[in-house]
Amino acid sequence: MQLGLKIYGKSLLLLLLSIGLYFPVFAQFSFEVPKSANERILTYNSIQVEVSGKLALCSHSEKGHINLDIKGGTPPYTFRWNTNETTQNRTNLFAGTYTVEITDATGYKHVEKIIVQPPFPLILNPVEKKDASCGSGNDGSAKISVKIGRGEPYKVKWSNGLTNVWEANNLKPGTYTVTVIDKYNCDVTTSFEIGSASAGMSVSESITNSSCQGKNDGTISLSVSGGVGPYTYKWNTGASTKDISDLKSGIYEVLIKDTKGCAFQGIYKVDEPKGMELKSNVLAPSCSSSENGQITLDINGGTAPYTYSWSNGKTGPEIKNLPAGTYQVKVTDASGCFIQQEFKIENQSALTLQLVQSKNLSCSGENDGEIEIKITGAKGTVDITWSDGVKGSLSRKNLAAGTYEVKVTDESGCSSTKAVQVGQNESITARIESALEVNCDQGTVKGNAWVSFQGGKAPFKIKWSTGEVDKKEITFNQSGTLKVTITDALGCKVEAEAKVDFPKAATQGGRLDFNYRKLVINAEPEVLTQEEILFESEIAPEFIAWEWNFGDGTVSSEKDPIHVFEKAGIYEVKLTGFDIYGCSSFETNRIQVATATEMVVIPNAFTPNGDGLNDTFLPKMKAITAFHMEVFNTWGERLFVESGLEARGWDGSYRGQILPAGNYLYKITYTNREGIQTTKSGGITLIR
Repeated sequence: MQLGLKIYGKSLLLLLLSIGLYFPVFAQFSFEVPKSANERILTYNSIQVEVSGKLALCSHSEKGHINLDIKGGTPPYTFRWNTNETTQNRTNLFAGTYTVEITDATGYKHVEKIIVQPPFPLILNPVEKKDASCGSGNDGSAKISVKIGRGEPYKVKWSNGLTNVWEANNLKPGTYTVTVIDKYNCDVTTSFEIGSASAGMSVSESITNSSCQGKNDGTISLSVSGGVGPYTYKWNTGASTKDISDLKSGIYEVLIKDTKGCAFQGIYKVDEPKGMELKSNVLAPSCSSSENGQITLDINGGTAPYTYSWSNGKTGPEIKNLPAGTYQVKVTDASGCFIQQEFKIENQSALTLQLVQSKNLSCSGENDGEIEIKITGAKGTVDITWSDGVKGSLSRKNLAAGTYEVKVTDESGCSSTKAVQVGQNESITARIESALEVNCDQGTVKGNAWVSFQGGKAPFKIKWSTGEVDKKEITFNQSGTLKVTITDALGCKVEAEAKVDFPKAATQGGRLDFNYRKLVINAEPEVLTQEEILFESEIAPEFIAWEWNFGDGTVSSEKDPIHVFEKAGIYEVKLTGFDIYGCSSFETNRIQVATATEMVVIPNAFTPNGDGLNDTFLPKMKAITAFHMEVFNTWGERLFVESGLEARGWDGSYRGQILPAGNYLYKITYTNREGIQTTKSGGITLIR
């Protein structure tokens, strides 16, 4: 650290050689006063100034300052700087020389000269640059660096928006600036120019505008020079030719490039002449049904004469006798330019009828319908006529269902007709359905009845003859007639009824039983195989169907079936009865079936004395399918003959006369189950 001090008469020069450091300086002065006749030598306590300060950070910035510490003299002091400030201390000073005149209370003046030394300057190297390859190309570049500075970090700002980079690329020809800012926020700016390595293209154009407004017959022709041919063309219409045609009015852009990639952007405008202006006067028909409308045209612009083509086939600037509707016209001038326009003719003050109210019949068959009509757009008095002959009224009451048409005609003869339908609310239809709910296990039956209905207007009220209300489904437990009344929100009613049956369930006590017997009576009481057995049932009327199960795999639906067991064994025969609800009851019996073995035992005597024991002569038979017996006296006279398995035997009489005791002869023929026939004969003794 060094301090430089120079004396200039009564002034001091303070040199501060380091940034940011402060250096006090003390100056003491003594003055001599000349002597004269009346002179006295006076000693004065001179002003002493102690100076401290700070260098400017930048050569062009107000960052330096000066502080004065005053001693000696006679306070108070006044200050006047060479920059006209009157403060003791100074701030935000540029580098340079500053002078201050200090005056104390006695008028003594003291002058100080102070130098604020500038810092080292920020100096840039010349810009390193490369020109663009094309007249309007953007491949130029520039590079900047610091030659003398006070250390990083530096900030770099380019005029094209780039920041904090030392090199800028993709530059077009033109003038640019770059600014470098050091860490003390001191900056330096330099400018440079990017040129072009080759001359740009020159383009001239010839434009033909559209001949008519909206017509596509404009053209653009280009003449290109400069650059390096050949050239390519890209129009915003998609065309790639130098010249384009069939253009309507508008803006057209083209991009032209030469072989080096240098480009030219051109924007051209195709105009069109002012078109024809069409003014019209449209008159609507006097009534909605009239055909006295009119359209009149007045044409300005374009080139006369004009021709007219209307959508209804008419020509000329005026068409008459028109009904309401839409009409189009095409007007063409002498240059072939044309204008098209559409006109809509609407009825003026059309007489219309509006339905204010239409009330349907409250219930089917009633005559309480109503209609109320409102008229709008009528002129003067009107005539009102209804289709049923009624006149003069727009309000109708006590109407039956049907269609009513009203016609209204005003003073101008315009008329309107309106038809109104007076309907009737859909009539209510109802039906009662029923079903029985059976619990076979508990032997109970419950009847369910429900009503279904259509039509009418909700909500509905329901009332049953059993007393229930507002229920669609009820229960019943006896046969009879159920009735229900349905009433809708309008008070319309309908009644429905149905007969319901509540039959007694067989499971509630119906008798079911059976027994059996052999159809062929023989000597054997047990049931044998191959014998026909008749099963006889006792079934209560509540059972409407039944089923037999004989235990041998066969069944029958007959009430009293005949069955033959093919094999010996013990069979459980089951009779099941079914009532109207499908519930069932059953009864079972066990039957032992023996094997049938052929046996015929012929007694040799009998005692027909009426005591119930051995009163008839009849063999004991088993497993026999046919039997025939004849009895003779010893003279060979036949006394008795009998056939069949149900034979009762001979009781010892002949033609009602009791025969005496004695010996008699018999002849017996029988057939077994195998079909073998056997004949036996012998004697029998009648004992009395």
